[in-house]
Amino acid sequence: MGGLEERYGVGADGIAYLSETVTAADVPGLLAFAADGADAAVSLAIECLVNAIGEFGGETIMEYPETGYGLPLITGWKGIEGLTLSGALEFLRSLPKTAADGLEGGMEAGEKAMYSCEILEAVAYLRGHGGGFVPDRVIRELGLVLVDETIPGAAVFLGGELGDPTLPDTVRDLQSKGMLGLVAGEYSRAMEAAGIRMGLDRMLYPLGDFAGLVHALNFAVRAALIFGGVTPGDKTRLGKYLAKRPKVVVLQTGPISKLEAALAFAALLHGAAIVTDIDLPEIPKAIKVCKDRSDMLQVGIEERGINVRLEPLDLPVGYGPAFEGEIIRKPDTYVEAGGSRSRSFEILLSVGEGEVEDGKVEVVGPEIDGIAEGSAIPLAMVVKVYGAGMHGDLEPVLERRFHQSINYAEGVWHTGQRSSNWVRVSKFAKEKGFKFRDLGRALIHGIRREFSAVATRVQATIITDPAEMGEIARIAEESYAARDERMRGLKDESVGNFYTCTMCQSFAPGHICIISPERVGLCGAINWLDAKASNELAPKGPNAPVPKGEPVDAVKGVWDGINDLVRAASMGSVEKICMYSFMDSPMTSCGCFEVVVGMTVDMQGVVLVDRDFQGMTPLGMKFSTLAGSIGGGRQTPGFMGIGKKYIMSDKFISAEGGLPRVAWMPSGLKRALGPELAERCAEIGYPDLPSQIADETVTTEAEGLMEWMAEVGHPALGMDPLM
Repeated sequence: MGGLEERYGVGADGIAYLSETVTAADVPGLLAFAADGADAAVSLAIECLVNAIGEFGGETIMEYPETGYGLPLITGWKGIEGLTLSGALEFLRSLPKTAADGLEGGMEAGEKAMYSCEILEAVAYLRGHGGGFVPDRVIRELGLVLVDETIPGAAVFLGGELGDPTLPDTVRDLQSKGMLGLVAGEYSRAMEAAGIRMGLDRMLYPLGDFAGLVHALNFAVRAALIFGGVTPGDKTRLGKYLAKRPKVVVLQTGPISKLEAALAFAALLHGAAIVTDIDLPEIPKAIKVCKDRSDMLQVGIEERGINVRLEPLDLPVGYGPAFEGEIIRKPDTYVEAGGSRSRSFEILLSVGEGEVEDGKVEVVGPEIDGIAEGSAIPLAMVVKVYGAGMHGDLEPVLERRFHQSINYAEGVWHTGQRSSNWVRVSKFAKEKGFKFRDLGRALIHGIRREFSAVATRVQATIITDPAEMGEIARIAEESYAARDERMRGLKDESVGNFYTCTMCQSFAPGHICIISPERVGLCGAINWLDAKASNELAPKGPNAPVPKGEPVDAVKGVWDGINDLVRAASMGSVEKICMYSFMDSPMTSCGCFEVVVGMTVDMQGVVLVDRDFQGMTPLGMKFSTLAGSIGGGRQTPGFMGIGKKYIMSDKFISAEGGLPRVAWMPSGLKRALGPELAERCAEIGYPDLPSQIADETVTTEAEGLMEWMAEVGHPALGMDPLM
């Protein structure tokens, strides 16, 4: 218990009492057990707070790191924000004793337990012993794959024991289905012992012991607050939202403790289904007993109604969205291609019927087991596609899926595109038997999975022999050039239709993206050609053409056809949007936007903040706080969520002066925009602008930014104020 005592700053007795377990219970027994656990959790949290007040002072604010929601469960369910240590103590002391009568009493027990655990974990962070909290930025990064059900649901591992022989297969099954894993209790140590790697980059998140399960619950609540536009404290709407999404199943194994019993009812409050291997009373679609641990995940999927769409691919390594965020470091790399070390490119070509042998994978040159460790090799990844509905405009759309198809493979990493890509295969993947042939198989699998309607025949060739790359490299460069020429001719004025993207409406019902040739979707993943192609592939899907109609305001980007659509899609809550303005009726936001645009305090310039930046900004708010004020379908003049690529567009806040308005952005975002930023600034007649845009190394304060702008003669100072 010593570790938990230090973590929370409490004595051992309360922890020991909450850790008492049972292996079976009837309905009255389970309710009484949970009620007892809830009251004991409140007592422990009160002890924790009293000690913390003595150590840090009662006015110390309680909040988790990297979130705009303070204590998310208390914020979401109770509407209480900015809670201090003394305020939390008063809040807990106001909670009534738990009744152990019926399911409603169980839910009350769960609610009290989760508030207590949230406070315990927040104090642990305050004391420097925190861990397991999933930052807002991770939830936002997962936004698109959550809303389009690439990640169909999440499994919470609760309980567990060392040496469970079913655990590796269960985790592999979870990952192959594309599901998120949240790991609590003894399961964290069991997975470490079994050699199962966890982390935020693998969609298998360790939450911690004891009260750590609460981080799974606040993950779900923040999804509702971030994407759903749920107002903090609106318990009815929050409950209805959680009943639909995100879909969560709890896999509980082994004896259940008093605290876990209470938190299990909290999970039910959040719409989760619980599958257990001990003798507990069954509740349809809520609690299900399954004695075979190897079958628990599938039972949970069926109980919660999770729709798994990812088809399995038999590779020597794991394969699924769980590995998409994995980073392969240099010391862990067996072989790499591209980057700055060797020539590498990727190309998808639409060809005639007789030029494709469906499913064929050919490796031209040495296979990976014939290459020395640490080598930088030449690499060409060539996919040829035939289909009656296939054409040139679809080539880049299908080709961009290479990134996902490759990164789904455990131990394989891909970034970039075209002839600026970079691929690494880890020592782990090589030891497991991964080969370049498997790379080709993954590419074919990805095309078939998403584009079978047009790609009826798919063939992949992986070239590692530099002598064989010449002709196909020439064809690839000609194809890239032709695509760029087509895209350069695409302007908002040159098309009659924009496109909708409604993928995020499952999470953010009040929001709809309008995608134009010069404005990508907020998530940054979908441009006008993508949306056009998506509509061809699935006419009833999320991307539908919208006739612009008659122009109402050409400067601000207003058309009556777009307004009619937005008005209908938002059920009248949004009357109009201005495509080129962030001050007048800006486009609404879901929650998975890449960058926030916000006006400066002096209303002369704008600040850009990307979700990877965790520090303070000259607006007096961090990204999470800014994002919380505009997500969920809100329309907030002066603030707007965008995709990174929109920053380089001719139409980027053009009604307010465009790029010359930008006064501050994080250094990481400036690096990500790279030479394109310098080229764009020179193109519009402001070659010195990149050096005039401040970052966090210059200032993070409003006054400091104003002083900087005056010192460098920032062009925004010569423009009319934004208000």
